[in-house]
Amino acid sequence: MATVSCDLGVAARVVANGEILLVQEALGRYEGCWGLPKGHVDEGESPEEATLRELAEESGFDGRILGLAGVRTALRKDHPAVFLCYDVSIHAGQIQESSEEISSSGWFSLSDLQSLKWVSETMQQLAIDGLTQPANLGGQPGLTLRERSYRVYRAALSSSPTGGRWS
Repeated sequence: MATVSCDLGVAARVVANGEILLVQEALGRYEGCWGLPKGHVDEGESPEEATLRELAEESGFDGRILGLAGVRTALRKDHPAVFLCYDVSIHAGQIQESSEEISSSGWFSLSDLQSLKWVSETMQQLAIDGLTQPANLGGQPGLTLRERSYRVYRAALSSSPTGGRWS
């Protein structure tokens, strides 16, 4: 089986008390634009680990993955580009004012979202969905013993001969 190189990006969607955590880009083509804390997966890192690392780097918060909220797929220069958005609960830390990559961060209500300049329409829709109809594919540890743990994300099964578990 041939291996295909893939651009793999991740984001953390954090909703608390009816508001969503957003960060404003400080550099590059999205300078001044708002979005979820996000970044790329580094070699040797799982997408979940990358999501929590980016959340801490860009916002100052530590968190826990709740589930997979969305997937965007595309082709960039004839290579697959996949973006995974995870719902995350925060349990420690406080919002940081700025960093080299992020000029500002804060908590926003649904009524605030329309007035922002966004990184992308997809990012804006993920934020709106998080505040209005939060749903995600719940993750569970993989069933096969491996050297490194892994997660399986799937829709809840209402009636299944195996009780909703893969055999």
